Amino acid sequence: MTARSPLALVLALLLAAGVLAGCGDSAPGPDPDPHGDVTSSDAAVRIVGDDEADLLLYVSNQSFDEEQVDLTVVIDGLTVVDGEFDVAGQHNWVAFPLAMEPGDHELTATSDTGAELRESFRIPRQGKRYAVIDHWGEDGSAELTWLIQREPLAFA
Repeated sequence: MTARSPLALVLALLLAAGVLAGCGDSAPGPDPDPHGDVTSSDAAVRIVGDDEADLLLYVSNQSFDEEQVDLTVVIDGLTVVDGEFDVAGQHNWVAFPLAMEPGDHELTATSDTGAELRESFRIPRQGKRYAVIDHWGEDGSAELTWLIQREPLAFA
């Protein structure tokens, strides 16, 4: 049996516990910003504060197979977001609080992995809607999922 230094023993324990796992990995990049199409005050769909939003849209990459995915979300012909989403341990939902007119709307989301999503939804005259788009990928296939509801979302 060989003697180990106290430092080597501590490092071995930290590695075994997973504390140092990923230390050599690059840190996740910054969250994508809203696209310029929705940042002007006169846009039909525009970024606002959470309290003013008619739709609080969350977008996330949930695929460990694709550590970074380029996602584009378009609502009523306006690009809401076009950026890279890091998986970041699968607990990284980026919020886009949107103001828009009540009524029917069309959403298209696409990823650089080939996944595509088309959804129609309605914004009521009163109240807010909460929605999430998640990118999933495994074994070379990818999909985008959609959930919209009246109550705030709870993320695990």
